[in-house]
Amino acid sequence: MIAFVVFISYMVVVITNESSELIAEDYYEQEQTIDADMTAQKRAQEAGLPILFKEQDGHLCFETNSKQEITKLHVSFMCYNDKNSDLELDLKIGARFPVAQLKKGAYALSIRYQIKGETYLQQTSYMRK
Repeated sequence: MIAFVVFISYMVVVITNESSELIAEDYYEQEQTIDADMTAQKRAQEAGLPILFKEQDGHLCFETNSKQEITKLHVSFMCYNDKNSDLELDLKIGARFPVAQLKKGAYALSIRYQIKGETYLQQTSYMRK
């Protein structure tokens, strides 16, 4: 019985001293960016997803069929299994990025761009083999 009480006491001390990654101090700021992201995603869907993403000749290509001028193209590669492999790029339409610069693994891509001052967001996934 004494061992059980000591064990429970030990667990309470350990759990209360651990920080939780689920609690963010900037929760309200994050919520505002989530709202903006949802609006940008909806805008991109309504526009017909004008950014085309494909792998070609060892490069990732970012192109468009849209006749509208796309500015401020920003691509985020977030590796699912290694946060140290995340990558942020500012590119232009028609830019080619060498696949070899990415470590092998699965990535979530966030493609942000602007058309006439409005932000658009496309999200997709990519598997680097």
